[in-house]
Order: sequence, then C-alpha cells, then structure tokens
Amino acid sequence: MFRSINTRISSIIAVVVILSTFVTLYFIDTTVESDMNAAQGKTARNTIRMAILNLQEGQQAIERYERQALRDRKQSIKDALAVFESQLDNLYELYEKGVLTESEAKDAARTLVHNTRYYNNDYFFIYTDSMVSVAHPDQKIEGSDLSESKDVKGYAFGKDIISKAQKNGGGYIKVWWTRLGSDEAVQKILYVKPFSNWNWIIGTGTYIDDIAAKVEEQKKVFISELRKGFSKVRLAETGRLFIFDDDKKILVSPAGYAGNFENRINLVTGNSLFHDLRETAKQGDWKREYTVSLPGGRIEEKVSYVKYFEPMGWYVASTIPLKEIKAPVDALIAKQAGISLLILMISLAVIYYAIRKVCEPIRNVSRMARLVAKGDLREAGKFFDEVMLHTSYLKRTNHLTGTCTLHSDDKRLDEIGQLVRSFHEMIRTLNSLVGHVQKSGEMVTGSAVQMGSAINQLEVTIEDQATATQELGSTSREISATAGELARTMNDSTEVAIKTAELTSRGQADLEVMAENMQKMREASAEIFSKLSIINSKAANISTVVTAISKISEKINLLSLNAAIEAEKAGEFGQGFSVVAREIRKLADQTAMSTLDIEKIVAEMTSAVSAGVMGMDKFRQQVETGVSNVEELGKGISEVVDQVHSLSPQFESVNEGMQNQSEGAEQISKAILQLSESSAQTRDSLEEFISVTEKLTESVSGLEDEISVFKVEES
Repeated sequence: MFRSINTRISSIIAVVVILSTFVTLYFIDTTVESDMNAAQGKTARNTIRMAILNLQEGQQAIERYERQALRDRKQSIKDALAVFESQLDNLYELYEKGVLTESEAKDAARTLVHNTRYYNNDYFFIYTDSMVSVAHPDQKIEGSDLSESKDVKGYAFGKDIISKAQKNGGGYIKVWWTRLGSDEAVQKILYVKPFSNWNWIIGTGTYIDDIAAKVEEQKKVFISELRKGFSKVRLAETGRLFIFDDDKKILVSPAGYAGNFENRINLVTGNSLFHDLRETAKQGDWKREYTVSLPGGRIEEKVSYVKYFEPMGWYVASTIPLKEIKAPVDALIAKQAGISLLILMISLAVIYYAIRKVCEPIRNVSRMARLVAKGDLREAGKFFDEVMLHTSYLKRTNHLTGTCTLHSDDKRLDEIGQLVRSFHEMIRTLNSLVGHVQKSGEMVTGSAVQMGSAINQLEVTIEDQATATQELGSTSREISATAGELARTMNDSTEVAIKTAELTSRGQADLEVMAENMQKMREASAEIFSKLSIINSKAANISTVVTAISKISEKINLLSLNAAIEAEKAGEFGQGFSVVAREIRKLADQTAMSTLDIEKIVAEMTSAVSAGVMGMDKFRQQVETGVSNVEELGKGISEVVDQVHSLSPQFESVNEGMQNQSEGAEQISKAILQLSESSAQTRDSLEEFISVTEKLTESVSGLEDEISVFKVEES
C-alpha cells in the first residue's frame, strides 16, 4: 500500500493536516468558550452597574422630593402659626385698649382655635408654659396637664415642646398622632413657639402621611420606568435583568418570563434561586451558575450575575441560559471542522495529483532502465520517444522520421528534466558505443606486437581523456549546484514579489477609505458638539424659569393663607373668599409639585447633555486614534517599499549564479576540445590496429558473442 512515493508523501501530509485540524479545534473549544464566557460576564456586570447608577439617581430624586416636600410643609405650618399669632396679637391689643376684658380676649382665642381649620383639616392649639391645655379642637383635653403625655409609640413629647418653645424660641417636633375623626395613628409634624403676652405656648401641626403616599407613588413610577428600561435590555439572545428585595419579592421581573419565577428552586443546592442569589450578592461575589426546572418539565442550566443596592435593599440580577453562550462556540467549531475537512480533501487531491505528475517521469525512466538492463536499447529508445513526447523535456527535431531530442537549454529543465536528459544521453551514448564496438570487432585484425605498441600510445591518450572527463564531471557538478541555488533564489524572489504586491494594494485601499472616514467623523463631531451646546444653554434657561415659578408659587401660597385667615375674620361674609383662597392654595401646591417635576426633567436633561459631552470627548479620542492608525498604516506602506528594495540583492544573487554557469560552460567547452584532440590521436592509433586485427580474430569472436545480446538501432 505504501510502496509508491506519492502515496507515502500524501499520507504524511494528510496526517499533518489532520493533526493540525484537531489542534485548532481543541484550541477553539478551550479558549474561545472561556473568552465568550468572560465577554458575556463583563457585559452583564457593566449592564448591572448601569442599572445601579439608575437606581442611585432614582433614589436621590425621591429623597430630594421627600426633603423638599417636608421643607415646604414645615414652612407652611410655620407661616400659618405666624398668621395665628398675629390674630392673637390683635386680641391682646384689644385687651390692652380696654375694648375686651382679658377673659373675653382669651375666650375669643379659644373660639378661634375651635373654629379655624386650614389645608388638610389642620388646626391650632394653645398650652400654658407648663403644658396645661388652654385651647384645643378636641375640647375633651382642655384643662389637662400634657407634660407627661406620650404619642401612640411611647414618645413623651411634652418636655420637648417646652424646651423648643422656651429655650429655642420655636421648633419642630415629630409625633405619631390620631387624626380627628379617625382611629389610625399617622406621623405628624408640630411647630410650637412661645406667646409671651399670656405665657402661652402656641402651636399647630400637619399630618405628613400624604407625603409618604406621594413618595411611594414616586417609587412606583420609578419602578415602572425601570420595567420599561429593563424590557429593552437583552443579554445573549434571551438573557434579561430583574430586581427583587430582601423579602424575595420581584419588583421588576424579567421581560417575557411567566410562571412562578420567584419560587424557583436551584436544583444544584436545593435552595430557592433568590436565596442563592442574595447570598452571592452579600458575599461580594458576582457570578452564580445554577440549574432550574422550567414549565413543561424542561431542565435548563443558567448563569446569573447579581449586585446588592443597599440604600434601597434591592438586588439587581441577570439571568442568561448557558446554552446561548455555548451555541456560538459550537457553531464555530462545526464550521471550522467543515472547512478543515474541505481543505484536507482539496489538499490531498492536489498533492496526490502533483506528486503523481512528478513521479510519472521517474517511473518511465525506471522502465527504460529495465529495458537497458535487458540489453534492448532499440526498444528503450522507441519507448523514450513514444512516452516522453508529451513532456516539456523533449522537442521534435525531425518531422520526417518523428524522432525527438531533449532541449539543450538547461535553464528550462528542472532536476527531473536533467535526470531525463542524462538518461537519454546515456542511452544514446551506449547505443552508439555498442554499435561501434560491434563494427570495430569485425575490423580488428592487427597483430599482437603492433597492437602492444599502439596500446601504449592509446593508454596515454586514454589518461588524457580520463583527466578531461574528471574536469568535465567536476564542472557539471558545479553547474548542477549553481542551478539548484538559482532555482531556490528565484522561488524566494517570486514569493516576496507576490506578498509585496498584495500588501501594497491593500495599504493603498485602506488609506483611501481611512481618509474619507476621518473627514466624515470630523464634520459629524463638530455638528454634534454645536447642537449639544445649544441644548445646554436651553436647559440653563429652563432652570431659571423654573426657579422663578417656584418663588411665585411660594408667594401665592402665603397670600392664600393670609386670605384664608382674613376670610375667617370676616365670618360668614368671607366664606366664599375662603373657598377661593383654598383653591388658590391647592393651585399653588400643584404648581410647586409641577415645578419639582420640571426640575427633575431639567436635571435629567442636564445629565444627558453632560453624558453627550463626555461621549463627544470619547469620540474625539477615537478620531485621534484613527489618525494614529493612519500613520501606522503609512509606516506599513514604508515597510512594503523596504521589502521591495530587499529584492535587489536576491536578483543580484541570480545574476551571479548565471555568470557562474557561463564560466562552467566555458570550462566544459575546453574539456570537450581536449577530448576531441584525444579522439584524433585515438583514430591515428586505431589505423595502426588494422594491420594486427587478423591476429585478434579469436578474441573478437568472443567479444562479439558477449555484445550480441544488445539490440541497437541501425544508424
């Protein structure tokens, strides 16, 4: 099976290609999969970090909203108490002027407390400086000592009221209190201050459960926005983001996921999936691989990345099926295997065909050698002309006889051609030699004595021929070595020239495309920067307008409160005006809330513009990187030019080899000339052999018997 050369070489090359294919596939399987996992993990972590930034912004916005709402509410009750204090000052002036007695003035103050309501059914109260109730809407507690009173959660607020009223001149206190007409305790803010004319502590308060409700509403809106944003995020093909809290409640579920997702069990650990993810996040780890059972009984391996957002107690996590990460790697391996198999088949076919073509002349020469060994020189010559006629080593020289000879130009022959030529010359020389020997055997009749003399002279001539032949052989070897070196040099020069042409054409095309792209990127970056500048200036104008609206809203709020108090003074004649004042105050509150929303939008717009400016800066850096790449490409073209210049020494080596061949050819010519002279002397000596051929008849007869086995062509 492996006796032929082409089969052996093809088998060796096939083994090498197969081994290289398996090595390549193993490399892809071990490295590309790990790279894909790392890339997906990096993408998931970056996506979760962006989500955490969104959570931070949302939390800060909600906290700002809550703080601003509390500040506004505190200021409103402080302003309301100032109006109430002015009414008490009026009653005290009437008492000092004698219009009212002290008892009448204090009764009027109690009546004012009983009848005055504002905003969300809020009221005023009056205590003595020792916390005895003087006036309160809940008349059941009037006259009671409240210095040791506690709210529903056990907070003793009496001492703090005395302290803030007498020492600080006024202050705020938070208590949990039952709203009038209700049994549920809610958080309330009190503002108290001293009324020194009658040694009273006056105060008012407002319930802030509506602020908490609005904060919760803001959280719901924020979660709704997160759901919209997360629904657009996709990791791999079906990977999603989701958020859950410490109570294993899903706040933002993965888009497209249905069923009992929050109760899924990790089949690897036996714990709930949320339990394992929560432990992973709290330990500071990112990654958790697990196996879950999906609806329909399917088992699927997945990987999640999770991060804990402590301020809100939320966990931001991702879920990605592992098969979606491995699928591209498997597809790449399958494609690589198919391509490698195709390359292997094509390579084997081409190599087998090429080697067979190379070995075919050698097989023909081997067959001719067997014919020569049998002594059939005539058949060997015919076979040579018939079989080797179609090769480039022969040319037809006689159109009448159809005989063929070899090219005499060594430059057109490779090593096999030289072997064929040498074998052809050997057959021709052997045929001629045997023919001459046969003819010479018939003509040899000289005597032994005369032949001895001639033989001596012939030995000298033969020695000269041997010397010339040795020189000819040495020169031929030098020519062969020079020709081999010349062939290798020409092959190297051809490969360098091909690579140089390809590299130059690619470099020129890349330079043209890169120049166009750089120009377009510069124009686009300038246009985007100008638009971002315009947006930034507009955002600043909007902020100014929002500030003005906020101040107007505060003034309207204060005016509406004064109007309400004045309407209370007017009694039933001011009820209509009181209704208008309440509506104006509601309108002012709505305006304040809208102003806060506008401020939030403006802040987001400013943040987006800042991000755009940062993106433009990164884009500018990328443009600079493109410029440096163009410079590097220019350097590559310079290297191509240098490589082209490197061809000159190789061509010079070719020229030197050709000169060496020329000198060798001259030496061959001289050696052949010497052989010709020796042949002339040999012919002179052979003329003397004629006289002694008769005595050599018996010897010649024996020689003819030996040579008769050769079949030669008739000349």
